[in-house]
Amino acid sequence: MPPPRPAGRAPPRPVTAMAAVWEALGALGRELAAEWATQDVRAALCQLLLLWLGLSLMATRLAWRAYGEEVAALCYRPAARRPPAPGTDGGPATAAEPGKTHRE
Repeated sequence: MPPPRPAGRAPPRPVTAMAAVWEALGALGRELAAEWATQDVRAALCQLLLLWLGLSLMATRLAWRAYGEEVAALCYRPAARRPPAPGTDGGPATAAEPGKTHRE
C-alpha cells in the first residue's frame, strides 16, 4: 500500500518523453530570458539573429505572395505532353536520319 500523500498535493505524474522535452524547452526559455535581462553580449547577438531571421521570413513571405504564381508556373510543366522523338521507344527510327554523334 502506498504511503498517504499530504493534503493539497497532486499525485506525481509519470515523466514521459514529451514532458521531458517541454521541461527542457521551458528551462532553455527561462535561461534565455535571464540572459536578455542582463543584456549579455550573447543575448544581444541572439536578439539580432532572431530579428534577422524574422525579417528574412517576412521578406520571403511577401516575395512569394507577389511572385509565387510566376515561379510555380516556371517550375511545373503543363499537362499536355510532347510527342516522342523519332527513334525512341515512342516511334520508329527513320532510315533517312543518320545516327547522331557529338563532335566539338
